[in-house]
Amino acid sequence: MADQSLLVENRGPVRILTLNRPDMRNALTTELVDQLMQEVFDADHDPSVYVIALTGAGTAFCSGADLKSAKDAADQGRPFYGPLHSHRRSICEVMMDSRKPTLAIVNGPAMAGGFELALSCDMIVAADTAFFAVPEAKRGRGAHFASVALPQMIPPAIAMEWLLTGRRIAVTEMERWGLVNRIYPAQSLMDDAMKFLEDVTSSAPLSLQRLKLTYRKTQGMPLHTGIRLDTGPDVYTSEDQKEGARAFIEKRPAKWQGR
Repeated sequence: MADQSLLVENRGPVRILTLNRPDMRNALTTELVDQLMQEVFDADHDPSVYVIALTGAGTAFCSGADLKSAKDAADQGRPFYGPLHSHRRSICEVMMDSRKPTLAIVNGPAMAGGFELALSCDMIVAADTAFFAVPEAKRGRGAHFASVALPQMIPPAIAMEWLLTGRRIAVTEMERWGLVNRIYPAQSLMDDAMKFLEDVTSSAPLSLQRLKLTYRKTQGMPLHTGIRLDTGPDVYTSEDQKEGARAFIEKRPAKWQGR
């Protein structure tokens, strides 16, 4: 990237995308969101990538939308249109719809749209110093994604408390409600996150995609409707299915081909 506001790194089969505006607490501009979406699309179509991980540079994960950019646009007379009145897709929708499983590595505060970005990932690991908040009600904004997603992820009364008060949510509280998979020491977060993913990336890549897409596409469906939905790659006739059976019988690690 020319402006380096998004860093891209491969660690084995993990594609790490790092929001790199530490001086602005990794606030999201339109340009940064566009770059992030493109990198997710690219990772989705790269057979060497099994998992997409998202983190932030510096001491924050993401503080949400860059309000200074929004104010400058308003001062210049450019209207701001909400998420349902724009030609652009939501980055949260793109994260949820990605073929590859996603992990948010929350290294610090995840606020507003940053909290929503973490919620849109399939799994979350966080530093013991991290915290979360949806303060949009205190800023005259809407938190559209969180308003829809949170009441489906935790008890609605708790979700509404978080949305209506905008209060700080401790990482331990997030873990208690099942929104954080692991809490790690801040100083070892990235190493611990990569170890956490080792168990995921040892699985068959096509199976990872099918499991993720089936979960996302059937979410909210009645059980008997969901089990009739056939989505993702056909793992049942794949070469990897045959290799998985051979490896199990021969008591050895499988050698996946992604086909």
